[in-house]
Amino acid sequence: MPDLPKIVAVVGPTASGKTACGLEIARAFDGEVLAVDSRTVYRDMDIGTAKPSFDEKRDDVALPTSIHALFSGGKPKMVDGIPHWGFDLAEPSEDYSVAEFQGYAVRVIADILSRHRLPVLVGGTGLWMDAIVDNLSFPEVPPNKTLREEFERRTTDDLFAEYQRHDPQGAEEIDRDNKRRLVRALEVCRETGQPFSTLRKRGPEKYHALWVGMDVPKEVLEQCIGERVNQMIAKGLVSEVRRVRERYGADAPALFAIGYREICEFFDGYLSLEAAILEMKKNPRRFAKRQMTWFKRREEIVWVGECEEALAEVGAFVT
Repeated sequence: MPDLPKIVAVVGPTASGKTACGLEIARAFDGEVLAVDSRTVYRDMDIGTAKPSFDEKRDDVALPTSIHALFSGGKPKMVDGIPHWGFDLAEPSEDYSVAEFQGYAVRVIADILSRHRLPVLVGGTGLWMDAIVDNLSFPEVPPNKTLREEFERRTTDDLFAEYQRHDPQGAEEIDRDNKRRLVRALEVCRETGQPFSTLRKRGPEKYHALWVGMDVPKEVLEQCIGERVNQMIAKGLVSEVRRVRERYGADAPALFAIGYREICEFFDGYLSLEAAILEMKKNPRRFAKRQMTWFKRREEIVWVGECEEALAEVGAFVT
């Protein structure tokens, strides 16, 4: 694939160190980071999505100003002097789709490449990463109001059980506690009569991609998840969730994300704060298992235990 532009995809489960490693890769190889995460696209949701700390605006930072940038989402966020794209693209009340992000990402990557820099895609949202790298197309199934009203009256467990019957493979990969995603997946299954997971089609190759996966021992990952949750609570996650609910409504789609829905259950009286925090530590562990199930399907991923190994792989790839 010598004629295709090179990109790097850094993947792995939540709390595995992807963000820090992506930053180091971009720094070492004159790159820019594109966050591929279905939660960090939302504005006003910073603590619970573990967004990196953005630099305060500095006059000595030269931000990209090419014509491509004007159409790819404006200027990036700066993290330790490295441009980061993919943050704060939508309101929490919006139903931001994988197809919308795919279009945005393609424009951003074209802009980065036009400036002869290396696109470093970093994230754990497997379908979104596949959509970009594999140039996937998605079924155009418009929302069905009647179906959605039926689904909203049912429990999440009931919806997941039906989805398992329609799409066993998709059920292994979906966030079973995210009602919004279950509703959409079932809607497509019902409307098309086909499993949702089989309707994604690969298009012509656009990139020569190096896939790097962060492989962290289970016990280490669980400790990192627990520490991250404690830090989120200490930084003010409860107040952040309250602000988002007050501004965008308790039914905002983004609030179904892990870390937010548990605090919402606390606000609604279903859980004590202590129980909500315990759920916040348990649910990411389940999510990490699903992430690894998704990524382990890709034989081309080079799994590394430390970022130094990733840097070596990227060095060999770009030379």
